Amino acid sequence: MVNWKEVIEASVGVIGSFIGRGVTPTVRTVYYALVSKEFIPNTINAYKGLSKALVKARKDGKVKWHWIADETRRTEGGDGVLWKPEEYASAYVDYVIDAYKRFKLPKWLNQPYYIEAWIEKFALAQTFNHWLSDMNITLVPSRGYSSWTFLKDAAVRINKALKETEKTPIILYFGDFDPSGKDIERFLGEALEWWGINTKVKRIAVTLDQISQYNLPSTPEDASEIAKLQRDPRYKSWEHGLFRVELDALLAFVPDEFERIIKDSVTEYFDEAIYDVVLAKEAEDKKTVKDKILELLKEKLEEQEEDEEEEPED
Repeated sequence: MVNWKEVIEASVGVIGSFIGRGVTPTVRTVYYALVSKEFIPNTINAYKGLSKALVKARKDGKVKWHWIADETRRTEGGDGVLWKPEEYASAYVDYVIDAYKRFKLPKWLNQPYYIEAWIEKFALAQTFNHWLSDMNITLVPSRGYSSWTFLKDAAVRINKALKETEKTPIILYFGDFDPSGKDIERFLGEALEWWGINTKVKRIAVTLDQISQYNLPSTPEDASEIAKLQRDPRYKSWEHGLFRVELDALLAFVPDEFERIIKDSVTEYFDEAIYDVVLAKEAEDKKTVKDKILELLKEKLEEQEEDEEEEPED
């Protein structure tokens, strides 16, 4: 029998460890972390029980609402910020004058590869974005099989990135180890090839070696999930029976290793020597930008003064 009071106490520590890494965990990530520590069994009922217990804990104030991520829903729009005129003017003068500091050359300029990371789980996009924020690659939360419209947009984006370059496109794929998750690699590669993109789709996680090395648990099943899996036409060619592993399990069981795997998968294709040359050119260009800003500001102010002098009096 699960003692949910103790589980919630353990959850607070688990959540804190993720937030300390800059990651806001989902309920599923917390679940797998607790399974790894043997606080709860790896079952559908335990997952549902944890979900309910975390809702109650948040309502009771034991767990902060912002400690749990829900990346599947978002809001858009809203009104603007109320500025005081003096503060607005001061802020934007500083913004313009300091613009040269924000000047950047593309990080992957002259690099031999164009990299995108495709993530089956949209809920993990925030984690990937945090860990790869300084690598300037495109992250694509694909949510399983992508629509052809989505794939066409991807083809346009990749073609634009490859235009007039000799870069080799690489898709780094992060997905569940299950019949669909494995087949998505084939589908993605063939679909992009149909749009004229000859790219390599490379599975980074979850792999059989990772499952064995880190002792990752199978996805918890109930009768309805098993029936759904067996109806999947890809299940017939699946060699592992009912054994499936979610990408979330890798994050939950070995978060430090998961971070390393993600970062290494990108840096493998990044040439630091080429980047050093880009940084040297960037430093030179920043000085040019600064000088040009000051020159243009002076010209604009002089033009404005001339216009004001020519305005007819009432």
